Amino acid sequence: MFLYILSLFVILLFILFVFLYNVLDKKIVYKDLKNRHVVITGGSSGIGKAAAIEAAKLGANVTIIGRDLQKLILAVGDITNHCKPYSGQKIQYVILDVTSDYDLIEKCLKKVESDVGPIFMLINCAGMCICGEFDGVDVKVLKQMIDLNYFGTAYPTRCVLPGMKKRNEGIIIFVSTEAALLGIYGYSAYGAAKWAVRGLAESVFMELTGTNVRLTLAFPPDTDTPGFEKEELTKPKETKLISGSGGLHTAEDVGKKMIQDALNGKIYSVFGFSGHLLSTLYCATIDGPFQIIVQILSLGLLRAVMVVPQLSFQKIVKDGLKEKCLENSKDK
Repeated sequence: MFLYILSLFVILLFILFVFLYNVLDKKIVYKDLKNRHVVITGGSSGIGKAAAIEAAKLGANVTIIGRDLQKLILAVGDITNHCKPYSGQKIQYVILDVTSDYDLIEKCLKKVESDVGPIFMLINCAGMCICGEFDGVDVKVLKQMIDLNYFGTAYPTRCVLPGMKKRNEGIIIFVSTEAALLGIYGYSAYGAAKWAVRGLAESVFMELTGTNVRLTLAFPPDTDTPGFEKEELTKPKETKLISGSGGLHTAEDVGKKMIQDALNGKIYSVFGFSGHLLSTLYCATIDGPFQIIVQILSLGLLRAVMVVPQLSFQKIVKDGLKEKCLENSKDK
């Protein structure tokens, strides 16, 4: 009887796999970015610069966007060093605040396309993180997190998407964070903005169904960048203990994998065991038949597994609260 039920279950899974394979949009795979125009916001340092270097290695014409002139000039030099010899690749920078007036951003990107060519890939890397307990965060920080992390992604995407849909070709990468998969102590302002990025990405992805325009949503973990160094200065002790459990990745590894995942047609770009675990549990957009089968077979078990680290995170917060109460009692 057991073998009969098991066989029936396997057959049903196989039928589901075949159905999804035939119904879902086929992945569009690109081998390189030769002569393609790649635009990267926040491209003067960190993950953005690493992604720009990877794009240059793959033969792309690259435009990096940022606010610091000196950083942009130095970054263009570094990126150019990774171009293929005698390729004629164009590497340039644009000074632009992606939280500024939408019309200004649109005008700037149109000029970039006029100078270099249609934007084939937009990588939204501009962002920053300021940590802290929600009731202690300056209200100006709340707005800053939304303006840069959300609107800094939404505005450029809104500018380039009509052209991509008209040409029926293109890739957009949204850079979110693992903190947009699970609420984490100290990330209330930043995490909320990146959850908004995730919501935007998954909604736009559905709007792109049936087209050849593709979207990849990346969930980088803690990454060794200048921005991360500044983030560490604002992290409460509890946040450091929780986020530190996932390890520290290099910007080069994250930037390269993000682009490779996008070129391979993946909807989600995740990193390490924790990223795969969280995305399997909480990402509902269909990335392919195999993803659905894995979720069907493993969600119950993975949810049980995830309880352990979540309880450990709660213990860290409770221990921190006890320490604060003890310190306050001593002060009195």
